[in-house]
Amino acid sequence: MPKQVFQTSTRGKLLLTGEYFVLDGVPALAVPTQLGQSFQVLPAADGVEHDLYWRAYDKAEKLWFSRAFDRSEWTNKYLARPQVQSEDSASRIRQLFAAAEALKPGVTSRIRGLKVTTRLQFDRAWGLGSSSTLVAAFAKWLGVDPYALLAKTFGGSGYDLACAVAKGPILYERQAPTPKVTELNWQPDWLRQTYFVYQNQKQNSREGISAYRAKTIGERQKQAIGEITTAILSPGLHLRAAAHLLAEHERIVSKTLNLPPVQERLFPNFPGQLKSLGAWGGDFLWALSEESPEKIRGFFNSKGYQTVIAYHDMVL
Repeated sequence: MPKQVFQTSTRGKLLLTGEYFVLDGVPALAVPTQLGQSFQVLPAADGVEHDLYWRAYDKAEKLWFSRAFDRSEWTNKYLARPQVQSEDSASRIRQLFAAAEALKPGVTSRIRGLKVTTRLQFDRAWGLGSSSTLVAAFAKWLGVDPYALLAKTFGGSGYDLACAVAKGPILYERQAPTPKVTELNWQPDWLRQTYFVYQNQKQNSREGISAYRAKTIGERQKQAIGEITTAILSPGLHLRAAAHLLAEHERIVSKTLNLPPVQERLFPNFPGQLKSLGAWGGDFLWALSEESPEKIRGFFNSKGYQTVIAYHDMVL
């Protein structure tokens, strides 16, 4: 890999339908967000003592991670012992390098004297894909398959990697060895009456996946979720019909996970329909309502939820 400038930007993600079930190949509707993460590689200063220098900044341009790496950290069998469950940022980056080296031997042999700088455009706590945007950019930089890289590191369905490079809504189907990603021209009018609300806490998606995997999932449930996704994409659908479909989606996932829906648990008097997004219990929820934007924001603000974003202000 030559010592030259490399720069890319990747998008965040939201999974609108198919959460958890997407792991089993059920078609899911996902959208890229306007905000994402930038990834830049430049030559480091002369006289470097380490192979690679890494700097990560948050949306406020605050340096939240800084570390020097040496290639032996992922090529030396003793130093590169598996730490798959570690949430430590340095360990996660080492995993990415180790996986890239396994997928494309020698790819990390010429990283000496480089500096990687990443910048998030959204709040790290929002769960919009700080990991997936990194994996997608990292794979592009080193020229390895992003889905294979994900499988060897963080795991998951891969829909977030598809969103990272998408230009609009997608229908995602997990398949081996390469997922099926269909670009959609999906912009129904009723989306203007929907909002994304941050639940003031970040949810660990790996924990949610483990809980789902511990359940016995019937084919009827998978088919029902897939049919809801297909119906949501139907032309001519109106807000109330969409709300009815998403209420059924919530019921199925609730029964599968044995967890109460967010509307039942926290917002029983919401004037519309609420749907959890991603791992249940945190991150964002999707709110559909015929009420005015002012009333919707007032409803959530009065309950301590200050981040309420209109659909078209969030989605690319």
